[in-house]
Parts: sequence; structure tokens; C-alpha cells
Amino acid sequence: MDKILKLEIMKKLKLLGILLFLTFVVNAQKNSIYLELLGAGPMASINYETEIIPNSQLNLRVGLGYLSTWTYEGLTIPTAAYHLIDLNKGNNLELGMSYTFTPSSDNDEGIGFLLPAIGYRKYYEGKKGFFKITFNPILFDSKPVQVLPWGGISFGIRF
Repeated sequence: MDKILKLEIMKKLKLLGILLFLTFVVNAQKNSIYLELLGAGPMASINYETEIIPNSQLNLRVGLGYLSTWTYEGLTIPTAAYHLIDLNKGNNLELGMSYTFTPSSDNDEGIGFLLPAIGYRKYYEGKKGFFKITFNPILFDSKPVQVLPWGGISFGIRF
């Protein structure tokens, strides 16, 4: 990935962070904090999620995660946009796209990867807790694109 493209990605991540903050300040009614094991983290992450337009079921997520491989060990920043489809009684279909960025690697430029997501989310009636499980294959930035089947499980609270 060339430096110009990476700078553009960093600008978009900063803009996403600003939008998430503004959304939280303006629309602080449907927010979640959750722990995700595997998933977009891609090993483990703590995440904040908010609905961007009231009653739209469109959510933005940002988190801090951890990754350890033979080429990288350290911080990851998973970001995502999701749409929830209400199936009934707290059961939801989750569709979305994540982008996870590693701030540094061997070449000190960082790397990123896309993770399309399809999952199931359960909000417990009368409680603030929720559970979700997702299938989100990792699409690595390579030629040809490499795909790693992946998934995650999350537990969290709404406020």
C-alpha cells in the first residue's frame, strides 16, 4: 500500500473518530460498550458503539484491540458500520463492514484489513445486557486478496 493511500485512510479514521464523538454528544441514547473475543479485534477488543441516526438501527463502532502474530504484536483499532435488522423480541440480524488498523508494524507504516460481517445480536428484554456472534472473514490487503475465515463473540451493555 503506498503512502498516499495510507494517509487517506488515516484521515478517514480521524474523521470517523470525530463523527463518533459528535454522535455521542448529540445522540447519547443508544450506546453500547462491549468486549469482543476474536472478531474485528482480531484477538480481543473493547468497543464503543452508537446509533448514528435516532431509530435508524445504523451503528458506528470504534475500539481498541490486541493482535499477536509472527509478524506483529500490539494495538489494533477496529472501526465499523453496522445495520441491525429487528427480527423480533430482541433478536437482530447484524450486517456491516469493519476496518481494523494496526498503527505500526515492521515497516512503521501500519497495516489494515477489511472484515465484512454478518451476525446475530440478542438484546435481553428488560435488561441492558446483550450478546452477539458474528462471521467476519478477514480480507488482507494483498495481491491477490487473501481471505481468512474468522468470527467473533461479544458481550456488552447498553446505556
